[in-house]
Amino acid sequence: MPHRSHRCDIYKVARQCGVKLFDGHLHSPTGRKAYECYCKPTVRDIGREHGEEHLRLVFMLMTGTKINAAELFADMLKAVSSLLIENPDLVKSPTLTKDFDAIDLGSLRRKTKAMKLPVENWKALLVLISVRFYRPIQGDLLDMIGEAA
Repeated sequence: MPHRSHRCDIYKVARQCGVKLFDGHLHSPTGRKAYECYCKPTVRDIGREHGEEHLRLVFMLMTGTKINAAELFADMLKAVSSLLIENPDLVKSPTLTKDFDAIDLGSLRRKTKAMKLPVENWKALLVLISVRFYRPIQGDLLDMIGEAA
């Protein structure tokens, strides 16, 4: 599939979502606050690749709670973006925001980092978040019934 490039004003989208963008070199792990994002290159990549609407949804899902709004790290942004791209039906879910708000993104991220898995953190996060949204298909249900019998 050819790489499409969207025009994306990351500052406008961030502002609409209550997110403040900063340069990475200004990042201090101890001075970080909710709604602050220090990974503009990742935000720009997501916006250019998937468009402003997609980026807006990623920000909105990640800032639904103040605790999650403190997790605007590159690996988490990539994981949430990928989840939406790989599962386009999720976008239509009426409970998507509520479902996201129920996930402690910080806890997931800390556990992922502590596990030191042999994959990039964003890929591990994608798997862990995806499990929360997995809906078994009919065949899986039959397999589960068979295992229980």
